[in-house]
Amino acid sequence: MQEDTLFRKLRIAIGLSAIFVSPLPAHPPNPQPAQSLPAAPQPPLTLDEVIRLIKRNKKDVERLARIVTERGVDFDLDEKTAKKLQKAGADDQLLEDIWKVTPTGKAQMQALLTSPSGVELQASPSEALALQTVENEEDADRQLQMVADFDKKFPTSPLLSYVYTQAAKACQQKGDLGKAAEYAEKSLKLDPDNTFSLVIMALVLTQPKMLQRSPDAVRKRLSEAEADASRVLTLLEKLKKGANETDEQFQQRKGSVAADAHFALGSVQMQHEDFAKAVSEYQTAIASTAKPTFQYYYRLGEAYASQGQITQAIEVLHKASDLARGTPMEKYADDFIAELQRKPR
Repeated sequence: MQEDTLFRKLRIAIGLSAIFVSPLPAHPPNPQPAQSLPAAPQPPLTLDEVIRLIKRNKKDVERLARIVTERGVDFDLDEKTAKKLQKAGADDQLLEDIWKVTPTGKAQMQALLTSPSGVELQASPSEALALQTVENEEDADRQLQMVADFDKKFPTSPLLSYVYTQAAKACQQKGDLGKAAEYAEKSLKLDPDNTFSLVIMALVLTQPKMLQRSPDAVRKRLSEAEADASRVLTLLEKLKKGANETDEQFQQRKGSVAADAHFALGSVQMQHEDFAKAVSEYQTAIASTAKPTFQYYYRLGEAYASQGQITQAIEVLHKASDLARGTPMEKYADDFIAELQRKPR
């Protein structure tokens, strides 16, 4: 049994105390009753201790859960450990209670309750895990239904901005750009510094489908996209590392977000027909990430071709074709290459 299928709802608590000692008087004082010192905090429970507690408290589940919550545990909950606890008598609810006080569980909760820009959020553990469930869903339609369920269950949650981000991504994946923009806008009304909603908005607003408007409307959308993408690059310095991310993974994630922001800026410059700036932004997008996409190279090829740099355009379009090998996008790149090869140089 994997952690992410076992555990869904959590709750957390902490406490603190101190002592003041007065100076000795000049004359021997009358005998005073001894005052007891506060009990030293008990160490986290080991796996063996938890197993013994389960066996001794099978009829008093509430007491068992309270002890586990107060003490915490010094082990993480993997499939092997979960089986040992289940064999001792633990049910799924107790496994959830144990998971939330494991080192990994506490770290994940802390990450879920911190906004992308580093602001600590006051939300219940059940809200945090519901958000995590939405984030982990890979099917766009199911994810959108989960977003609707979250919205109904937690209408005032401080995590709603980040739930709407997931909805915007799902709509983007489905090709529903108008709906993606709506969700991103709802997200940004709740948290204007939501880095991921900003980058989605910047990418969506620069798509050709979203620019089939009046000249004034197009200018407005391009201006908004440019402002959003620029804001992303400013906010990236506040982006927090995930609970289970290595430094390398964190830098790769930051690079990926930066790449999307520069790609959006390049698309803005293409619409303004400033092809030199577009080339620069697309090149920066490619350099920012370890995994540049087909779109990055294809759009860079368009920018090169637009300013007459045919050789450079063909070179990067070959890279786009390689990345799209076996997909319909490969033909787009190859057809563009063939068209450019027919041009005089």
